[in-house]
Amino acid sequence: MAYASAFTRALLVAGCVGCLALGACARQQQDEMSWARAALERNDRVEIVATDPQARTFTVRSKDTGQLTIVHADQLIGSPTTAPLGSPAAGAAPAPTAAATAPAGTETEESSAKSAPAATAAEAANERGKEAAAPSPPPEPPVFASRALHPGSPARPVPGQILEAGPGYTIEAGSGPAAAPAAREPGASGAAVELRHEPIVCQGQRLLHIDNLNLQFEGDAVSAEDGCEIHITNSRIRATGVGVSARAANVHIDNSLIEGDAASIDASDGAQIYTASSRFRGLSRQLDTAAVHDLGGNVWN
Repeated sequence: MAYASAFTRALLVAGCVGCLALGACARQQQDEMSWARAALERNDRVEIVATDPQARTFTVRSKDTGQLTIVHADQLIGSPTTAPLGSPAAGAAPAPTAAATAPAGTETEESSAKSAPAATAAEAANERGKEAAAPSPPPEPPVFASRALHPGSPARPVPGQILEAGPGYTIEAGSGPAAAPAAREPGASGAAVELRHEPIVCQGQRLLHIDNLNLQFEGDAVSAEDGCEIHITNSRIRATGVGVSARAANVHIDNSLIEGDAASIDASDGAQIYTASSRFRGLSRQLDTAAVHDLGGNVWN
């Protein structure tokens, strides 16, 4: 009886230990399933469709593709919760490595680096186009270069030398007589001769331009007085009296022929006469404060 009681107590102790072990195993499995489910629920890319506690598996659906996948609990325990799921049979597949994605990113960076210089060049070309299209200010009107023929003036200034400047005008020295062809006859040699009996008179603050005319006068030809300014270009003027008379006025003569039996030029009372590439036949008179400025290329006889 004593032996039987001892054996019975041993069986009871073994049964209790077995029950405790089975209970501990069940709790461990339950905890692993809870951990695995929590891990899946934290993954915002999948949705749990079904759970099999006996097989310790979960059936999940991918929110991106709708694909169903069976995942074992021991595949999720201790793994990152954000790992992407793989094929249905194999469970979770490994995520693409950084080495696999690096070439695509590198290629994109190289493409951006190559396209950057082209974009910069296009922007620079566009800026140059805008600058070229911007209207430029109108050029200043040309003014005859001259050299004053009065005591103290240099014998012949250097071509291009600025002799006088002021608001809106600049007077530069022109080339010497050698620059003009010797055989060239200035003036409108091809224009028909126009005979006039009265002189051309300009008085006061006026501007008169005589261009490409072939005029012949009985008596004096052109007279500028009291502040008038006359420009004679590409013309021929012949007179039985004075060709060009200037008194307290300004006269510019370029590529023209001035001929007068009494005088080709008569300047007085501070008159300023500028001549370039022209020919003068007859006496040239310059009185008191008047000045005749030779721009070069003139013939005096």
